[in-house]
Amino acid sequence: MIIKLIITPMKKTIFSLALGALALTACTSEEVLNEGVQSNAIGFESAIKKQTRADASVGSGAISGDLTLKNLDKFCVYGFYTRENQTANPIQVFGGDAVVKPAGGKWQYSSTRYWVPDATYSFFAYSCGDVALDNNYGTVGLDLNATGADRQLIISNYRADALHQHDLIYAQQKDIKALPKTESNPTPNANVIFTFEHVLTKIDAIFTSDFSSDYDIVIKDVKIINFRNVGSFAKTKGWGTTPERVFAKNENTISMQMAFNTADGAGVANSKQTPEQKPKTNAYYVLPYTYMTTDVQLTFTIELYKGPTHTQENLVLSRNMEGHWAPNWEQGYYYTYNISLTGTVANLQPIVFEVAQSMNDWKVGSSTATDITFSAN
Repeated sequence: MIIKLIITPMKKTIFSLALGALALTACTSEEVLNEGVQSNAIGFESAIKKQTRADASVGSGAISGDLTLKNLDKFCVYGFYTRENQTANPIQVFGGDAVVKPAGGKWQYSSTRYWVPDATYSFFAYSCGDVALDNNYGTVGLDLNATGADRQLIISNYRADALHQHDLIYAQQKDIKALPKTESNPTPNANVIFTFEHVLTKIDAIFTSDFSSDYDIVIKDVKIINFRNVGSFAKTKGWGTTPERVFAKNENTISMQMAFNTADGAGVANSKQTPEQKPKTNAYYVLPYTYMTTDVQLTFTIELYKGPTHTQENLVLSRNMEGHWAPNWEQGYYYTYNISLTGTVANLQPIVFEVAQSMNDWKVGSSTATDITFSAN
């Protein structure tokens, strides 16, 4: 008994479903220049890279909300600069400041900061569901005790599971040399443009019925179980091997329901459905990670009904399905799992017709032509 699950087009993998923290150190002190200094204000702009999808024909799968240019109206910014010959002494000028964009307005933040001429700046920004992270679901900070490319923003102990479902986007602009303000060029430094990218993985599932068209399959209680839900991100390392399994209080497993967009959270599959009509779960965010063993589970319940009326009298069977696999979830990718429901999957024996290898020959009758009486006109 098998269920075929196919991930397209990155990797086409068929497999079976059987029945049944990085420490952050303190930053250097913040230095803010007053308006009287002859340098122009630091300003920000933003863009968001389009999310890569495993199948461009699949819809956005948006849940509470993928962050896009249309709905992003807040991000948090961190930044520091170093002076020439003082690169070992970074000065932090932004420490998670909120940069907001009022409807129809421009990006702005409070307590305006100004460019220090000839200093070299690096800026980092993130947004998590358009809000800042708190200690419950992750912490954010600059690691300024590092050197070179490792002097960066680190998102530590980020949680992506049933307790915390938000898109997470990240951007940086590094090694910007500030130019001095002159009478002929009063605004020599352009706005800092952030191009955000999605740094989580997004998944959903779509179900197809291979039963006769006069049967409905109701899919309930779809869950993904035993995935890694807490990890730390840095641009130079990505998520790496940091994701781990962290259980909620009084829990001994990690489980996240993947509901359909219906009042009861269930889906109905029928072989007459067009691709657009097939039941598809909402999309959910998970941490990018390459699993080495098939210890992640996908479970759900199916109920097979004769006809479109889902009553006890029309219930043919009910089955709990459980499958195991080793996902390869890459950062910024969206995966749709295509699950085909067949009679074999439901543990039913199909009715099969065959023709025997031999066939009886014609039998010879005993009658002869003399049994027939002829007459002539």
